Amino acid sequence: MKIGLIGLGYWGKIILKNLVNLGYKDFVICEKNEVDWNQFGTKYNLVKSYKDVECDVAFVITETTTHYDICKSFLSRGIDVFCEKPLTLDYESSLQLYEEAAKNNSRLFVDWVFTYNPCVEIISELIKKKGKPKNIIANRLNYGPIRNDVDARWDLASHDVSIARYLLNENPHRVDWLNFKRNPNSIQNDSAVGILSFENTSVQINVSWEYGKKDRLYSIEFDDGLVYWDDNGKTVTSNFKQLTVPDYSPLHKSIGCFLNGDYDKTKQQNLTLDTIRILQHENSF
Repeated sequence: MKIGLIGLGYWGKIILKNLVNLGYKDFVICEKNEVDWNQFGTKYNLVKSYKDVECDVAFVITETTTHYDICKSFLSRGIDVFCEKPLTLDYESSLQLYEEAAKNNSRLFVDWVFTYNPCVEIISELIKKKGKPKNIIANRLNYGPIRNDVDARWDLASHDVSIARYLLNENPHRVDWLNFKRNPNSIQNDSAVGILSFENTSVQINVSWEYGKKDRLYSIEFDDGLVYWDDNGKTVTSNFKQLTVPDYSPLHKSIGCFLNGDYDKTKQQNLTLDTIRILQHENSF
């Protein structure tokens, strides 16, 4: 299998290293900047334009504003695409890409990697047993990496919107966003607060890439107590009792599901489109 990797920036390097760890070796890489191959221990075929990439499957790891054109180019050729989240910045263009995939019998997979996280799977099982929680508070705070192509809502909160939509398996009836700059010199809004109101659950999302430390804590309030998910420590605690978390890589599982076609394509498409629609909502406090 020849794998095309479009973009070798921060996340592109991570994707490449994970693909190598999974045993894949045949790559053609599209990157406009110079590449230090010493960090990979080998040199791969390099091209400057995605239109010159000949491959069996494509991994698109570029700025969000470029996703539409690049994904469409591969999908129109019947090539399966794995795309970094978010797919695009609006519902209609994302829907068009899925329609392009269907027309050409190709698959479009968006990397909502936290839906493959073992801690999220444990929380999903708890919800099945306990019922929907009353409240969820999600913190995704850190200092960097800073992006200039999208703001913190689309970069960071996209993870938490996809997690909430995945766990609750419904769409909110009200969405409110407050986007702002903690650093007045930021090019994009570097922080955001979102309130998603579901039928029985309120979800508060706090994100920033201008925060003094890395904070990845979910607080989930059920009728019979609290569940805490600390993504820094990879732990889930239910009523102060630490639960056993399976040890596997969410990214390996996400990549494997894509390459093997081992996922529900309709559910994945709906998750993508619903997440984008929630992020696109422009209500403000």
